[in-house]
Amino acid sequence: MIHTAMNIGDHRHCEALSGCFRGKLCEQLMNRPGRPAVKGELVYGLGDAAQSVFFLRQGLVKLTSLTEDGRELILRLHQAGEVFGELCHCTGERREQAVAMEDSEVVELSFDEFVAHLQGSRPAILLFLSNVAQQLSAAYEQIQTVSFSSTMERLVRTLGRLADEFGVPEGEWIRLTHYFRQDDLAQMIGARREVVSTLLNQLRDEGLITYARKDGLLLRRAGLEAYLLSSEKSAASLKESGR
Repeated sequence: MIHTAMNIGDHRHCEALSGCFRGKLCEQLMNRPGRPAVKGELVYGLGDAAQSVFFLRQGLVKLTSLTEDGRELILRLHQAGEVFGELCHCTGERREQAVAMEDSEVVELSFDEFVAHLQGSRPAILLFLSNVAQQLSAAYEQIQTVSFSSTMERLVRTLGRLADEFGVPEGEWIRLTHYFRQDDLAQMIGARREVVSTLLNQLRDEGLITYARKDGLLLRRAGLEAYLLSSEKSAASLKESGR
């Protein structure tokens, strides 16, 4: 009997297992032919039949949903080496769309083959479940952030997450390896582009970010964390004073 799943007490363990899961699946996909997806192209759309999962061999893909008023909301970003499209099979149709944010190459694996791979390996099942749990956890955190945080807090948290996922150190700065437009950031936090532009200017004036059209964003990671901590303390103080 395998008890591994019952012993996960740290979310970092979930991330490690998720990485193992992707690696095992990559072994199946590495020698398969891929297909190109140019920047802006749909890999799959809302309502499409969910009959396969995808491995991103190169590039960057965003998973997005549409709000009631037709605005696009970015749910998750996937980099090269990651698997996406595995969470739509309970309904049989895609509940989000996948769009290439830069020229990419994707490899498709039918759901039947995917299930056969899981059935042939109990560790792979556990790793898959941990991957699902990780994505659900990230979605829950995003819902909490959108529901209870100010727009500035949402932006700062998003910049911190991008620094962790796409950042490379440059002295005291972190440079994002992908150029994220203000529209992209607005779609990540559920705000208008004009609002994001104003907030980015405020963060630049405070010395927490700097940006240029060609170079993209540079962030002071420690400064962003200190900003959030200060905001949380201020909110706690206001709550205490209101009692």
